Parts: sequence; structure tokens; C-alpha cells
Amino acid sequence: MSHSGALGQVIAWTGAFSSWLAIAMVLLQFCVVVARYLFDAGSVMAQEAILYLFGTMFMFAMADALASDRHVRVDMLYHSYSARRRRLIDAIGILVFLLPLCGFMLWTSKDYVLNSWAALEGSREAAGLPGVFLFKTVIPVALLLLILQALSILKRCVAVKGADNG
Repeated sequence: MSHSGALGQVIAWTGAFSSWLAIAMVLLQFCVVVARYLFDAGSVMAQEAILYLFGTMFMFAMADALASDRHVRVDMLYHSYSARRRRLIDAIGILVFLLPLCGFMLWTSKDYVLNSWAALEGSREAAGLPGVFLFKTVIPVALLLLILQALSILKRCVAVKGADNG
């Protein structure tokens, strides 16, 4: 599956951005380890940044992984099925599992994110990161991208299935 159209380009960009976040996270973790063991110094802000980089990387990679068919799936039998059967399995998986889960997560994270914005939440630690509310915003953004990508795949599954019957 390729990244076509505006949605595809946004999702491809978030996937590429996730790759850069992974590099930044590894480099920052390396610096934290060097600072701790060579200079006996630590940074709460750096530790929190690593945590938020990981979360952002993971959340932004979800829609790209789905679009590129690199997501986790029980593949033991899937690849031996016909294209039509795989589309049916994809459509059922999206309708029964992915969309309800994303909807639930979006709904349950709403207050979490809105309350964070209302308080302009920062770190609980005195030396921690400011702007934690910005990191929490990644949750609904990533879920919306995942939902849109799932709907795009579902549309292709149904459109091709309709063409098979025509």
C-alpha cells in the first residue's frame, strides 16, 4: 500500500518524523548515560524528554505502519489467502477491532488532554519539562490519523470487493 493523496502524505510525513524521533531519543539517551557515568550528573528534563520522545514516536508511527502494512498481525495464514480473503479479513479487523478501539481511546483520552490544556500542564518535577500538554496532544492527533488511515483502507477493501463482484 502506498501513501497517495493528502492524507497519505501527512501519514508518510509522520512516519518519517517518527524515524527522526527515534534517532533523537537514542542520542539523548546516550548523552544521559555519558553524563551520569562520566560526570556523575543527571537531568530530569532529559529523562522526561526521552519518555515523551518514545511516546510521540510510537503514536505517530501507528498510522504509517498501518498504511505501509508493517503493523503487527498474526500472519501465519494471512499471506497464503487470496487477495479477496485478505481484504475481507482486513475489513473485518478494521470494523470489529481497530475502529472501536481507536474510538474508545479517543473518547477516554479527551478529558485527559483537555484538562492538561486547561492547566497548561508542565512536569510534576521541579526540574522537568514544561509544556507537557503539548505532548499529550499527540494522543488524539495520532488516533485521528490512525482512524483516517483505517477508513481509507476499508474504503479500498470495499471498493475492490465491489469490483470483484461486478
